[in-house]
Amino acid sequence: MLDHERLYIFMYKDYEVFSFIYDSKDVNVGFLDKLEHFDKAPYAFLKEGVDLNAALYEFLHNHCMPPNRFGFEKIMKATKCRNGLELSFKGHGLSLSNHYWFKKPEENISYKDINFFNNPWDDSFGRAMLDDDYKALGDCSYEVPDIVTSGWASKGWVYEDGPHLYKYGLDHDHGEEPIAESLTSSLAKRLFGNEEVLHYELKSWKGKLASVSSPFIKDNEELVYLSDVLPHALYEAYISKLSDKTKIMKIFEEIRQYGIPDLYEHFTKLFVLRSLSFLTDLHFANLALLRNLDTGSLRPAPFFDLANAFGGSKTGKEMLSNFTKGTLFLVYFVFGNLNPDWDYSWYDPSSLEGFEEELRQTLSLSPFYTPELIENIVTVYKIQKKDFDAISKK
Repeated sequence: MLDHERLYIFMYKDYEVFSFIYDSKDVNVGFLDKLEHFDKAPYAFLKEGVDLNAALYEFLHNHCMPPNRFGFEKIMKATKCRNGLELSFKGHGLSLSNHYWFKKPEENISYKDINFFNNPWDDSFGRAMLDDDYKALGDCSYEVPDIVTSGWASKGWVYEDGPHLYKYGLDHDHGEEPIAESLTSSLAKRLFGNEEVLHYELKSWKGKLASVSSPFIKDNEELVYLSDVLPHALYEAYISKLSDKTKIMKIFEEIRQYGIPDLYEHFTKLFVLRSLSFLTDLHFANLALLRNLDTGSLRPAPFFDLANAFGGSKTGKEMLSNFTKGTLFLVYFVFGNLNPDWDYSWYDPSSLEGFEEELRQTLSLSPFYTPELIENIVTVYKIQKKDFDAISKK
């Protein structure tokens, strides 16, 4: 007999999608039955031949605080939870990356009354996270988006005329990751326009630099990671050939064949951004599509998660701190995969006027970026830009 205490309904807005069980003690989840509106299930549940139990397990674990989050053990202790999944159930799984959530069958609650897109919330939890005041979490409301936000870096949702995510670096460093994220966002905005990148603003939270962003999905959209769409074998080929120009071009041609409008162009623009900002961390969980729940159509999501650029990553720091002619060659080899045959008609060279000075001024906000290191970064940017300018004219 089914234990009613373990029974939940998976919801899209106010549509019942499917039923499932969750056992917090054994960290066990199991798919039960498709309900009336199963057609509105997350993309991963609708693929042909999918294991629904596996899809449910992956979805739930991808929508909770990961164990490698900064301060995770202290967060679990303060909230009296065994793991991030248990914490996420305290807030009905509500997030700001989709419109899915879950509830007990007897709960008489409506999405329009509890979702974070249209309703303010008590942001004490997010503020405590940003202050590293983990003991205070025990007295905070758990009806907050923080408890289902993924990623390793320390972060907190704050409600300031709408929801805003403040994000530090992985180790509360000198602000190099927030600086890099804001700079890469600015560069992408100059190159491609507002619609193709998530805007990250550099702000200070009680003396610590943070990148600040807002939600970017629309009312009828779901964020779908490329890892859920493209075959794993293609991802393995892509991630292992990032520095091999000939092979990456062949992989791009395979990506073109998947029939997702603008995805091929999206990748070519990503590699331009990569070349100019030395952006790393380009795995398929940092690249996504937006799925229209009304039509089922897919389109590329704006570029996001841009902190590992301009020396904001460990590799970038090591490479740019030991600056030689060999470094220049390595940077070009790793980040120079631009194809003269791509369509660069969208590029306006004047859009980058003044960015070099913006780069210097913003980098100088952190003590990590010494004057010598700043000039190293500017030098590499100028070399990469000169090469891009030449290629885009062919």
